[in-house]
Amino acid sequence: MHAPPSSAHDLQWSNDDVEVRWEDQQKINTFGRLNTRMHDLEDEIKEKLSTSELLEDAANEIILADDDEPIRYVFGECYFEVSKDRADELLEGQKAAVDKEIDVLKKELDGINDTLASLKKQLYARFGNNINLEE
Repeated sequence: MHAPPSSAHDLQWSNDDVEVRWEDQQKINTFGRLNTRMHDLEDEIKEKLSTSELLEDAANEIILADDDEPIRYVFGECYFEVSKDRADELLEGQKAAVDKEIDVLKKELDGINDTLASLKKQLYARFGNNINLEE
């Protein structure tokens, strides 16, 4: 049992106490998991964008190469020589695949951001300043 408030500050504090229900805890846990996933997705998107830029740079270098000069193309841990046109096709295919992955990740990130905004609104409405959901 709580002691009666002895000052205006204690009265304010006791009015701010909000019971954390099971549903609230589930929302807080979901928020935490989604927030972690959001950061993971942001890192993954940055990595994929970097890969896409490297592939674009490689395609630009192929344009500058001589037409009759074979291009050494890496596949796994091996290099093999291909024609300039074939190397360009392979790079375009890789870049298209990476760009598609980026789009999928961005869509997932948008969905997570929408859910996080909704959870944040619900939790702040319930707990006010007693909860901190900011980075």
